[in-house]
Amino acid sequence: MLDINETSVDSQKMLKKIADTLYLHALTSNGTILFITLIFFFILSSYSNSSFHFIWSLVMTAAAVYRLFLCYQRKNTPVLRPDAQWINHYILGSMIVGCSWGSLFLLPYVNPDLTLFGVFLMVFFGVTASAIPVLSVSLVAFVVYTLPIVVCFIISLHTLNYAVDYYLSASVFVYFIMLVLLARNNNKQTIHSLALRLKNEALINQLRKEIIHREELIHSRTKELERSRQKILDSENRLQNVIVGAGLGYWDWNYQTGHQIVNSRWLDILGLSRGDIENNVTDWDIRIHPDDKQRMIDTIENAIKTNTPYVADFRMKHKDGYWVWIQGSGALIESDSVTHEPIRLCGTHQDISCRKNMEKELEFRAKHDHLTGLFNRVELEKYFQKELSRSERYGRSLSIFLIDIDHFKQINDTYGHPVGDRVLKKYANFLQETIRNTDFLSRYGGEEFVIILPETSLKEAEELAERLRIKTHNFNLDLGNRQFNITISLGIATYPDHGQECDTILERADQAMYQAKRKGRNRVHTWR
Repeated sequence: MLDINETSVDSQKMLKKIADTLYLHALTSNGTILFITLIFFFILSSYSNSSFHFIWSLVMTAAAVYRLFLCYQRKNTPVLRPDAQWINHYILGSMIVGCSWGSLFLLPYVNPDLTLFGVFLMVFFGVTASAIPVLSVSLVAFVVYTLPIVVCFIISLHTLNYAVDYYLSASVFVYFIMLVLLARNNNKQTIHSLALRLKNEALINQLRKEIIHREELIHSRTKELERSRQKILDSENRLQNVIVGAGLGYWDWNYQTGHQIVNSRWLDILGLSRGDIENNVTDWDIRIHPDDKQRMIDTIENAIKTNTPYVADFRMKHKDGYWVWIQGSGALIESDSVTHEPIRLCGTHQDISCRKNMEKELEFRAKHDHLTGLFNRVELEKYFQKELSRSERYGRSLSIFLIDIDHFKQINDTYGHPVGDRVLKKYANFLQETIRNTDFLSRYGGEEFVIILPETSLKEAEELAERLRIKTHNFNLDLGNRQFNITISLGIATYPDHGQECDTILERADQAMYQAKRKGRNRVHTWR
């Protein structure tokens, strides 16, 4: 009766939908049966001298009343029995009505004539054809209703001595097979339509719950901001610049026509007014960042194809010209029941620019030294390994400088650590401006710095190092009320001359730097 794998919906909910559809026509169909039974009672009385047609009328009436009673019970006390039992009871009632219609053809008639035969034909074709829209939601109900009618009609063709042959009986049987096939196709379409309706209802409920949840969140954050305003009365001007709540922009898009409806918050996020938009999907299309556009189109098309909600981050242009980071979510909520073409999508936009900026800041801090802004030791190791692998692959040289500021401890002890920090930052800026574009600079720790020089031989490295030492010696650190001149001790190690691995080369550059210090500082030393 129900293929749960095909519909992919809750079986209990589907049973309820089937039962509702089955009982939907009960009042009309059974009322019609009672009316027709009354008419046939008078018509058949002229063809029968017995009380059989009276008994038939009573049985037919009882069967129709039974189904009407079931309809009344389901309407007023639906929890009286499970949906499967409601369906089974209606199937039983349908079988009784079908048998009653079939027995009509087998009643004893005194003078069967063409008029009676015409009445039989009207009954046969009328009740069997009308069962397709009324009972095909349950193939079992359709079969147990129509099969007795067909069998009894074929029997009556022979027992009432009509001028028929077996070809006519075979034609009636073929007609029955065609009815069953039509009912089967109608059943599949009805079940699919019910399943799709259940899916859409579930998705709409999900979106509504999400909207309610976010509206509650907005309400909660708005209250928090209001409490803060009461506590900080002297900061009213600043408070006016604070976003009142974590508002959500809502959009409703007709996929067929391109027409789009947005709420005020959607406009506020982009600094727009109603007069700035066309109420069309182009309002989104012309403002999305070019680098994000195709990715979002693919995401939306995939959500439509798979009928699943999506959540994605992208940028849209503010009216003032800058880019706003948006977290967009949406889903297909309506499709054509026959062609399954998408009709309507709905979703929300949320301004997440602050979160994106924070992520960018955290990413920067994870890679850079907090004081100087240079790459940190972790990034140094990554870059060094990558460049060493490249040098090994192409047979190129690679050199490394390890630099230490001479007598830096005296600066800290004499002027304090804040002045020492300023010296480090000033010298870090000096190094960034002095090294080549292809070189990599990082803070190694304390007053030590490391420079990686790709594709640089030992001779070239020694020349560059000496040049850097002289420039450092002549560099005047202007700290406002203090002037400094510093010197450095610089150690050099080169691949492949001084090692094959990162740790080895770095260790030997460090040893060379300490040899430069032991020999009097303000000098360059190559590892030997």
